[in-house]
Amino acid sequence: MLNNINKEIKIPNDFPMQINGASAWTGAEMLNDQSWKIEWSQNQLDELNQAAQHFLSLERPLEQITKEDFPLPTIHTLINEILGELLGGRGFVLLRGIPVQELGIKLASVIYLGLGCHLGSLRSNNAKGHLLGHIRDQGKDIADSKTRFYQTNKKLEFHTDSSDFVALLCLQKAKKGGESYLASSMSTYNEIARRRPDLLEALFMPYPTDRRGEVPAGLNPWFDMPIFSWYQGELTCVYIRPYIESAQTNFPEAPRLTQKQIDAMNLLDEIIAEGKLVLPMSFEPGDIQIIHNHQIFHSRSDFENWPEPERQRHLLRLWISPFAGRPLPDYFAARWGSVNAGDRGGIIVPGTNLTVELNVN
Repeated sequence: MLNNINKEIKIPNDFPMQINGASAWTGAEMLNDQSWKIEWSQNQLDELNQAAQHFLSLERPLEQITKEDFPLPTIHTLINEILGELLGGRGFVLLRGIPVQELGIKLASVIYLGLGCHLGSLRSNNAKGHLLGHIRDQGKDIADSKTRFYQTNKKLEFHTDSSDFVALLCLQKAKKGGESYLASSMSTYNEIARRRPDLLEALFMPYPTDRRGEVPAGLNPWFDMPIFSWYQGELTCVYIRPYIESAQTNFPEAPRLTQKQIDAMNLLDEIIAEGKLVLPMSFEPGDIQIIHNHQIFHSRSDFENWPEPERQRHLLRLWISPFAGRPLPDYFAARWGSVNAGDRGGIIVPGTNLTVELNVN
């Protein structure tokens, strides 16, 4: 068996029975207070375009973009407010109004990458080192152990990604379906504590999770991670059940889940499926959704594409590590490579070279 470099995962003896504050919300509350929607003003759009033109004038590869090369003299105030909301508030925002169809994919991508650099460091989306992930149906079979759900048109179960922040920019929406759904993992935790406090301990046990073929050097093809971690006063969530289950199926040498761990996942999924905690969100071209993975689950419905390739659903994804990110326990390094804020998350395997590809099949 290979080394998982995991520090020992211990069940905390002081985990909370309830999380209070802005991060514990319900779908109805967010529908009633839509201050999470931010529309760009024309002056802000002009500033973003000027910053993009400045970077392009430097004639550097897109993967070398930095916030210094993408100057935002007035928008930086808004970015600080967004960071405060993501890290210490409800945990998500929707930025609306980038004219992607007028800009074209290159200029829209430069604006998107530049904004991402102001939020933190950009992380690799996959084993190929793509800093800009392409979320679209590539006709792949999810039964293939190396296929990830974003490469299909299938429904995504509620989950988290392997980064502090995940951002999605909509270039094209589907003919039908493909809606986004968010839920507070903090509110989900509170509901589990209310209904079955006897299952809380199981949430802090390690759950072997399939890496889906993207395996760093010297590590197992799965990583061990609790669904919830309680560290330095912060409750942090990591969850992608289909990959937990495929680790049990594909790797007999991976530790077996206990019945309480399975019961805890069943209850978590049941609570979200009831819908009370869920916020539905439909993307329009030019929308940028940014969420804090540590406190937000996200999912997507099945979708049907337009027959014309240029009209098919297409989102661009950024994984971002903010420099003011919360402290994480050492065992996160088994998946995140590091626990240092601003330099963690993403997928790095032997041969990975960071790059930005504007067209990925």
